[in-house]
Amino acid sequence: MVSDGILPSNEGRGYVLRRLIRRAARHGRMLGIGDLFLARLSETVITENADGYPELAEKREFIHRVLSEEEEKFNRTIDQGLAILAELEDNLTSSGKGTVLPGEDAFKLYDTYGFPLDLTEEILAEKGFSVDRAGFDACMERQKTTARAARKETNYMGKDASVYDELDPGLCSVFIGYDRLEGESSISAMTSESEVVSTLSEGQHGTLITDDTPFYAKKGGQVGDTGVISSGESRFVVKDTIPLAGDKIGHIGKVESGSFSIGDTVSLSVDKARRMAIARNHSATHLLQRALREVLGDHVQQAGSDVNAERLRFDFTHFSAMTPAEIEEVEQKVNDRIAAAVDVETQIMSLAEARKSGAMALFGEKYGDEVRVVKMGDYSTELCGGTHVSNTAEISAFKLLSESGVASGVRRIEALTGAAVFAYYQKIEKAAREAASLLKVAPDQLSGRIRSLQKEIKALSSENESLKSAQAKDALGDVASSTEEIGGLSFLAKEIKDVDMNGLRSLGDELKQKLGEGVIVLASASNGKVNLIAMATEAAVKAGAHAGNLIKAIAPKVGGGGGGRPNMAQAGGKNPAGIADALAEAGKVLKEMV
Repeated sequence: MVSDGILPSNEGRGYVLRRLIRRAARHGRMLGIGDLFLARLSETVITENADGYPELAEKREFIHRVLSEEEEKFNRTIDQGLAILAELEDNLTSSGKGTVLPGEDAFKLYDTYGFPLDLTEEILAEKGFSVDRAGFDACMERQKTTARAARKETNYMGKDASVYDELDPGLCSVFIGYDRLEGESSISAMTSESEVVSTLSEGQHGTLITDDTPFYAKKGGQVGDTGVISSGESRFVVKDTIPLAGDKIGHIGKVESGSFSIGDTVSLSVDKARRMAIARNHSATHLLQRALREVLGDHVQQAGSDVNAERLRFDFTHFSAMTPAEIEEVEQKVNDRIAAAVDVETQIMSLAEARKSGAMALFGEKYGDEVRVVKMGDYSTELCGGTHVSNTAEISAFKLLSESGVASGVRRIEALTGAAVFAYYQKIEKAAREAASLLKVAPDQLSGRIRSLQKEIKALSSENESLKSAQAKDALGDVASSTEEIGGLSFLAKEIKDVDMNGLRSLGDELKQKLGEGVIVLASASNGKVNLIAMATEAAVKAGAHAGNLIKAIAPKVGGGGGGRPNMAQAGGKNPAGIADALAEAGKVLKEMV
């Protein structure tokens, strides 16, 4: 499953894989295997099936990594989950409530600790217990309902898309837009926002369906085309193009002028500049996937994409963040293929022939008997129904903007092509010029000037801290005259003006050396906020003093809270007027402690 591109998750095939791995991991524990073992175990399968399944050996490292990471993830939660399950069993037994675990408890184990229901049932069955499945299903349905409600609507114009279900199932559309961006056809069906109609008039929103169309419908990660459908003086602006059941293609938009009726002959015109920008980005994803496999390894597979006119997004299987060097190498490889000006060839062939040619397929995608193969020289061959440039040189340039993680074992790249790359560099160049102007240097001297400023700031910060420390010490005045004795311990409670928490800690450490055994409480108001700190020496703690409890007791006086260890604690507050009361209270609290 892993070699086919399935990754552990909480949905669909990924969930089946996660259940298998976790069940195996638990049985390994029952057999007394204490460490990670599934990757080592998989090696037997990979080696013994090398002839029949060579792809297992090719993806050995990736398989090992997926198994190990999932097993390790489960190990982090299984002990806690098993302890909770044992506690639930004990509660059932001691309370005399029978041997059926409530569905809510089973769902919590699933939702919080990753225990699949069948695993919980298996563990319970070993001790004669069972699970309230109906209760579990009810909890699961509640969660799904909540998730559906929270999920952004993606159907027809934000409304119920069932209007399309009323269309004649025998109707279909033919896509003619691979090499044409204009065409003529007849309107075969249309809908308003709520019903199937025979006419749409000026100002109305709706969907037009034609026999033939050069408009590409949203599919395979590529957005749908936009443009104009016209007939005489009538004009329909296409905002999106979507695939509908029965191979129909729907043009969603608004009648800007005139009206349209079923049977009308119309002219269809795709937004050429937008289509070309989309084609650049889509073609770049093919080059990107090949470059990623060359740099990172053959385990890389496409895990999703989103291609529009502005940028491309490409998700792929890989377990660690790419290094700057890897990112640079991938970007360079894609730009090298663009510069090579290789023709992009498309060919229709049988699925078997396509696989024999080495064409890469997207796992989980359904393909018919005949498929479209997109080939870019000897560098990239993929099954793809999207639109592409005719030569890689038309992509012009490729800039990788970011690489990040989106799920366990899945990374995401966002990138630009064509004019968007130059616009990006112009923006960066403008920002660099503005920064250079502010620092009164040439743009190429920015780094040196920034490093120089950082040194100056560091030196000034150090000098500032020294001055603040000296000022704080002066503000302390005569420490001896402010110290009292409580229970045989020296006690100093003092307010110091405008000192941050770090400054209070430094002063406290110095004062401990001067006072000997005792307790110190310092307070300071800075920018309308209060900083409190308490410190107790080792002998003071042995005598009963506790800095954390002391701070907890006095912090409410300054409108705050805090705590800490017996020897050191701190708190923040927002009422400087309460400092005097807090310091007075500190002495009372310490008397009770010692």
